Formats: sequence, structure tokens, C-alpha cells
Amino acid sequence: MKKFFMTLAVAATAFMATTANAQTKEQFTDDLAISLNDAPQDPVPATVELEHQADGTTTFMLKDFTFGIFKVGDVIVEGIKGVKNGDATTYDFDGTAKLPSETTLAEALGHQIPLTLHSVVEGGKLYAEISLSVPMGEETLKVDCVFGKKSETAINGVVAGKTAPVAVFNATGARQNGLQKGLNIVRTADGKTVKVLK
Repeated sequence: MKKFFMTLAVAATAFMATTANAQTKEQFTDDLAISLNDAPQDPVPATVELEHQADGTTTFMLKDFTFGIFKVGDVIVEGIKGVKNGDATTYDFDGTAKLPSETTLAEALGHQIPLTLHSVVEGGKLYAEISLSVPMGEETLKVDCVFGKKSETAINGVVAGKTAPVAVFNATGARQNGLQKGLNIVRTADGKTVKVLK
């Protein structure tokens, strides 16, 4: 009987250790609208995976990313801290993403790329704005992506705190009194410019 309880205690300890280190994943599939140097391309279906770590950080992965004729493979951002706002969680990042795939472009870029990310998860849906700077010889290709559709919380998340708008412009550059239906270019209090699709 003593042996049975000892075995049960060891099994329970192993289970608790496994649970403490557990990771949870969320996967989202939606349209990805891509623009290359501000020239829009046709939207393509894409998948984003969020892996939530035991330490409270999240890994963001855009799976099998391709733009134009260039196959990049997975684009991975690690160590993002989510910020809860009611039912929504916002994930922001500005730094270097990993490109672990063995594609020609990923290898040419040294398996990393500068990237900015603003994403919101709400109601089982993900909305993300992703901007990449891709060096192409002596020039840099600006790749902007929008994944999913923006909810009101996602719109409000862009305009809160340091990201409060100081100016809103339409796609042609004309100043607006606020967010309008369609594409908005928002200059925020922290000096950044973001695209907001309403």
C-alpha cells in the first residue's frame, strides 16, 4: 500500500510540473491583405498561431508567409506580453522577428527581419497589422500586412494612451476629423504612423 501511495505521489508531482510548464495555442485563419511599397495586392488566406508560454509571454507566428513572388516561410515574434482590455488582449512588438525556414529569402536575410506588430484578439478572432522592411540590394521593400478585420475594441486600442491620434488622414493624405470608413492613416502621440482600416 505504501508503494502504491508513493507511486501516486510521484505521478501527481510529474503531472503538476507538466501542467506548470504547459503552453496553450490559438490558431486563426483569415484573409491577409498585403501592400508592397504602398501598392495593394490581392488578399490571400493566411494562418496566424499564438503560443502562450507559462511565463506569461506569447509567441506570434505568421505561418508560411509569401509576398509577391517571394516565399519567406514562418515569421516568428517571441516574448510578447499581452495587455488585457476588457474581453480583448492586445499584443504589440517593434524589433526583430525570426525567419527559421530554409527558403532562399530567409537565408539571404540571415533568418531575421525588422518588424512592427499591433494585434488584438477578441471574441475568438485576431486582427493584426504587420510591417516589415525587406532589404533588396540597395533598396528596402516596405511590406505592410493586415490580417483579419478590425473590431471596435481593436480600433479603440490603437487610439488609447501613447497611441492616441494627433492627426488622422485618408488614403490620399487629406486630413480628417476622425476615423472614417475605409483606410485611415493615423499619426499617434508617440510619433508613429499606423494604418487603420475601419
